Amino acid sequence: MDPAKLKHIILNVRHPYVVRNIDPDWACFRQSFAEWCEAFDLAHPDSVPFEGCPVKGGNHPQWEWERTKVKMKMRDICTRTDTRWNSFSYRNIALLPEPCRRGINFACFGFPEVEQDVTFWIGSAQAHTPCHYDTYGCNVVVQVFGRKSWILLPPDAKLTPVRVPFEESSVYCEENFYSPASYGPFTAVEDKVYHVVLEPGMALIVPPKWWNYVETLEPALNFNTWLGLETDVDSLISECITKLLLQDLCSDVPEKVTSRLINPNEVQLLQV
Repeated sequence: MDPAKLKHIILNVRHPYVVRNIDPDWACFRQSFAEWCEAFDLAHPDSVPFEGCPVKGGNHPQWEWERTKVKMKMRDICTRTDTRWNSFSYRNIALLPEPCRRGINFACFGFPEVEQDVTFWIGSAQAHTPCHYDTYGCNVVVQVFGRKSWILLPPDAKLTPVRVPFEESSVYCEENFYSPASYGPFTAVEDKVYHVVLEPGMALIVPPKWWNYVETLEPALNFNTWLGLETDVDSLISECITKLLLQDLCSDVPEKVTSRLINPNEVQLLQV
């Protein structure tokens, strides 16, 4: 599709949009997953701290503070395990060695300037994050290796929003989408669900405030970026106020409590 048309869709999208058969000039699209992992391991002789949880369901989401770390080589992500899922995700592309990020930008979507504000996600089967929505920015996701299941629901879906654990620009819900003990809580939203399985060469455009639950179906890698919209201003102000309030709330709270209040990737919040 013409990049100008894709840019128009991204800046005005109101519903999720799937793009098939994309072929950006990214080196990773000319490699196998094994070759990509080998290039990473050659540049990083030390093991990587993957995070994960036991492969099991429950009554509540597997929050990020429950994750434990194991050190692995990148190639180990392709080794099957039936007891634990592992993830090395939500990290800036600058952490990748140059051969693993060569040529990556979002020019084919109409944004050639976006080449540094890019995030990568690597996970084994069943790696996931709890269901949430992004308060601002349009999320553009490009699947490179493996398959990922996306469940999306509109902003007015009858889910229970929570701000604990806190993550700037993300609102989670109480409902557990990962192997739930019961499907009863989802009967109110079953008619509003969008579902897509992203395969290599596919891209997904997710508007702001659309609930999404993403689960890796097999060892996988994808890249994404959040693109700013004119409608983001109010949400940006709201997030700033929320962050300031939480900073004040946590000023005299024991660390074992704040570790439950704040997502691990927001630890810098207490150091501002």
